[in-house]
Amino acid sequence: MASMKRNELIHRLLAECCEICETRTNLEVHHVRKLADLNRPGRRERPVWVHLMAMRRRKTLVICRHCHEDIHAGRPTAPLRK
Repeated sequence: MASMKRNELIHRLLAECCEICETRTNLEVHHVRKLADLNRPGRRERPVWVHLMAMRRRKTLVICRHCHEDIHAGRPTAPLRK
């Protein structure tokens, strides 16, 4: 019998909310190969999304298409809403 437990990523996807700007449309998952890639020395100031991934110790972020394009283009993302 398969386990009824769902992992954390599934719960984050089911929340249907961008983890950066809280938009509820066009969600995607951003993934890095390993957490160590986020903490490379000699890089400029780390963006908000890097801090979020490092703080959660997770290699994935559930984000909207706009935030995802900003990350890959090296543009700043919307500030985190608390």
